[in-house]
This record gives sequence, structure tokens and C-alpha cells, in this order.
Amino acid sequence: MLNYSRLPPAVEQILDAAHWAPSGDNGQPWTFEVHSQDEFDVCLRINPANVYEYRNGEPTLISAGTLLENIAIAAPSQGKSAQWHYQGLAGNVHRIRIGLIPNPLAEEHPLFSQIERRSVDRRPYQLRALPETDRRALSAAAGPEFSVEWHESLAARRKVAALTRLATDIRLRIPETFDIHNHIVDWQRVYSPDAIPSRALGLDALTLKIMHWTLAKRQRTEMANRLGSPMFAGLQMDFLPGIFSTAYFAFRLGQRATGPTEQVSQLLRLGQAVQRFWLTATKLGLALQPCLATLAFAHYGRAKEPFTVSKTERRKAEILSARAEDYLRDMPLLGFIGRIGFPKAKLESRSLRRPLSQLVRDPAS
Repeated sequence: MLNYSRLPPAVEQILDAAHWAPSGDNGQPWTFEVHSQDEFDVCLRINPANVYEYRNGEPTLISAGTLLENIAIAAPSQGKSAQWHYQGLAGNVHRIRIGLIPNPLAEEHPLFSQIERRSVDRRPYQLRALPETDRRALSAAAGPEFSVEWHESLAARRKVAALTRLATDIRLRIPETFDIHNHIVDWQRVYSPDAIPSRALGLDALTLKIMHWTLAKRQRTEMANRLGSPMFAGLQMDFLPGIFSTAYFAFRLGQRATGPTEQVSQLLRLGQAVQRFWLTATKLGLALQPCLATLAFAHYGRAKEPFTVSKTERRKAEILSARAEDYLRDMPLLGFIGRIGFPKAKLESRSLRRPLSQLVRDPAS
């Protein structure tokens, strides 16, 4: 196994592109073990204690798929083709083997230049319709395995925005998310390598100050919740941005795979499709924000899982599940949901990534 200082140049360049993949709260739950100039492993850790990791870590597996797609897109720039094979789960770590194959005919992928440009934009977008040519390009980028559904009318956006607002109301009130929220926000930096900068949350200055104050102590958060703070946060973070969007989109699986290995592989392929879609959107000048908390809490409500000690919030999750099923239908087959649109201005704050040297495991570690 090679440490960072001995990485083959081609592998280093491919991994540098790979590690720009999106992950929940910019957690970057992966490390790399490089065996040779043609082979390395992606080691993906799942945190079962994280309430957002519904259905055995589905969001993290989808994130890993976006990383695999970055590898596939970056490999031709180094004269390679990339193949992956899921190796299995040990403890809370999934292992994925990557093989690089020399390809003298390889040319730079048309989405390669978008990898570092792609980001999350949580602000309201322009009220501008999506051109049919863009919609076709995005749907085609997703590939044939997964269908993309569009919710574009004002009435449709209002319905989905109401679902995302209810999910935010739940996640801001349950005690299980306090430590998570307390650690994912970077209050100091405009560009954060390992968290979400506060200025990138899409909140106004006064709301950010209140949030900073309440997250300092659990008792303050509980007091703010009693005063209705999550309702106002949901309005700013979900409902209004949802209205001021071009559309919501959802990725639907034809059917869920049954065996454990097949389930993981399917989610990795879903992540690849999501990344192609997202990079294509970036190339078209579109902004995007995932809305996976809605799927998480709708899943808990449908399964009646005790994801929180709060019985009130469990009942809300059941309400969310019923409303989502009523509008979106066949919720277990939805794998990813987000909103998309044309940004009003250039991003001035965003998440970056940890240095690659911190992600390549040293054999002595």
C-alpha cells in the first residue's frame, strides 16, 4: 500500500478529482488505499448513529456513487478507463475496489472541467422556466436505469416545498440532531474545507446570529424551538427557496434491489447518475440543492421507526410520509430529490474539501 508521498501521478490526479464529490454536510466519509498505479480502494464509513443516515446509510452510499463517477470522468484525462467493484462491508466500512485500465484513445471527458465548479446553492433562484433542451440534456445525463421526474408548476413547487419545510421542522426540533448541527456549521470561514460555511446556509444575517447563539447550548435550542424558531427557519431554508426555483426533480428506481450486495451496488450507480445530472446542470449554468432530509423523515414515518425520543416528532414524520405518498407516490422507489434553477448571483461562500493528503491512508496508520 502506497502513502501519499509515493502516489503515482495519474492516481493522484484522479483522486484529486474524486474527492470533490458531494457528501452530506461536507462530511467526506471516505479514505483511499492505493495499492499500485492501476488499483486502489475507496473505504467508505457509515455512521449508524447519524439520524440522517436512513435505510442503512443510503445517503452516504449515494455520495460514494458521485465519487465513483468523478473517478470515471477524471480517468480519461490521464489516459485511463476506470472500473469499480463492490468488495463488501466490514464493521461500518464499505470497500470498493477501483481498477485503472490504460486507454490510449481516451480523451478528456466533457464534464471533467465541471467537477470542482459543482456546488450546493441554498439560496432562492430566478423565477425562470427550464428550457426543453436543458430538461432533455439533464434527463439523458441520468442514464436509462433511473427515471427523472419533474415538478415545475407553481402548485407543484408549493407542494414539494411544504414537504421539505415539514422535514426541516422535524430535524430542527429533535434532540438527536443537536450535536450534528453544532459541528457541521463553520462560523468563521467563508470557504470551509470540512463543514458548511454559515454564509452558505441561505439565511439572513439576523437568523444566522440567532442560530449561532442557540447552537451554543442545548437549552437555548430547546427554548428557541418552543418559541417557534424551526417554523421561521423552514420558511427561509425551504419554503421560499422552493417557490423561487425552476423546478424540483426526483430520481426514481424501477424497483429496489433485493440482496445486500445488489442494494449497495444499485445505490452506487444511482449516485453516479446523480453526479452526471449535477455536473450537466453546472455546465448549463444551473444551481442545485439536494433535499434528502425529506426522504429520510418520510421513510421513518412510513416505517414507524423510533428515530427520536420525541413522540410528537415521530407523529409529524408519519404525517410527512402520508403527505409525501399522496403527492409523490411510491415513496420507497424515490432515491434522490432536489431543487434546481438559475442562480441570481455568483456564490460567495461554499464548502471546499480536505487536502487529499489527509484522505490517503498511510500503511503505518
